[in-house]
Amino acid sequence: MFNNLEPKVIFKNFCEISKIPRGSGNEKAVSDYIAEFARKNGTEVTQDNWNNLIITKQAAAGYENRPPVILQAHLDMVCEKNTGTEHDFTRDPLDLYVDGDFLQARGTTLGADNGIGVAMCMALLEGTFEHPPLEIILTTDEEAGMSGAKNLDISTLKGTRMLNLDSSDDTAFTMGCAAGTTAEFIISTELEQNEISDFSRCEISIRGLKGGHSGGDINQGRGNALRILAHVLEAAYNVGEIYLEQISGGMKVNAIPREANAKIIFPNREKEKISKMLNEYNETLIEKFAATDPGLKIEWNISATTGNKALALTQKITRKAISALLLIPTGVISESREIHGLVNASCNIGVSETTDNYIKILAMPRGATSDYTKQIESDISDLAKQMDAEVNFLQRSPAWPYNPESELLKTAQQIYKTLFNHEAKATAVHGGLECGIFSSKFTEKNIILDIISLGPTAHDYHTPDEKLSVSSTSRVWMFLLELLKEM
Repeated sequence: MFNNLEPKVIFKNFCEISKIPRGSGNEKAVSDYIAEFARKNGTEVTQDNWNNLIITKQAAAGYENRPPVILQAHLDMVCEKNTGTEHDFTRDPLDLYVDGDFLQARGTTLGADNGIGVAMCMALLEGTFEHPPLEIILTTDEEAGMSGAKNLDISTLKGTRMLNLDSSDDTAFTMGCAAGTTAEFIISTELEQNEISDFSRCEISIRGLKGGHSGGDINQGRGNALRILAHVLEAAYNVGEIYLEQISGGMKVNAIPREANAKIIFPNREKEKISKMLNEYNETLIEKFAATDPGLKIEWNISATTGNKALALTQKITRKAISALLLIPTGVISESREIHGLVNASCNIGVSETTDNYIKILAMPRGATSDYTKQIESDISDLAKQMDAEVNFLQRSPAWPYNPESELLKTAQQIYKTLFNHEAKATAVHGGLECGIFSSKFTEKNIILDIISLGPTAHDYHTPDEKLSVSSTSRVWMFLLELLKEM
């Protein structure tokens, strides 16, 4: 089936790397594979302690005197799967299939973000094409903090023009991206438990949401499973005496959570009131999200006991956990006045987990500039102080300022119009790209790095519904080869 996909050289490579687990932090095997692939194709390879790769390929005949071009993609992928899908992201290959014009993976993320960019770089290494000297950078950990790019030594690079291959709309060139931060909000639960007897236990789950990329899809109004669960718990708290045992949800901080779960206990006398509330609130929430998340399911199971005892968190901690999930900013905070549909500032509650000692909530503030993210950080810090919680800000990545005046952009737009007889727009994205890191690194060397980001059309990144357009991949590959001829 995959042998029929065009361009063959691209999809062959994508299928091969899809056999190798490459979640963030687990990229060594795929890094080793591509390093060996590059050496077999006669190119020079540097692999650092972070498993980043810098691969240099000599210019084609007639292009030797042109300045080098940097191409950049990232090796890792977001690992999300549907409930009921048996897949071990540390061991199992992705189960790929084609549905019409789209390549997908059964029950899991596809990893086209950014495996398709990697596959294009591999195709350039093994093929004979017209191009100047190439410096190919393949980084690690992009999806979990961009530590690969942050720790990459760029001292050997000679190029001052970069093609980032991590965009997902073949009708546009990305010229700017948001800054991002991970906020770690911790509520201590030590010594905050009490013993309850003659109780009912209720397990509540939120399912069936679309989720999505916490930057690119944050303006779609989709439901956040953790936020919805907090509203359900708030309603229960307001009608009865409840105690939280456990709350969890989400898999990655940069993905809008599709699923969340909680366990609460309450005295048996509260059972009727809470059951009634759940039935009524269920209908309200399903109606509220009917347009954006028609698959939303709120499921619960109540079991009563007598004589048995259980340890649960106090009402004080229960209240703190619910309040944190309701008050940490979530969703769009500010929109751009310059670019229609572009978000300037947002925050996403992505993950919650419960241990014996704490409840941890991970959120990701994003902003078109660092000023936006600093303001969101300040809001979260103030909330933590009021709640006597701890907050840490991790994995900051810089913004890439929007630059529609790029000379590289002008060249790309001219070639695009010649090929496709219509213009490509210049835009910015609310997601994070490594372009901001590379731009900052070159600025420190007093060099202005001219960057554009491009890529084939794909949908639903960071979810198991992720899909890549086959025909778009062919168009972008054709465009990339023509662009390299002119650079």
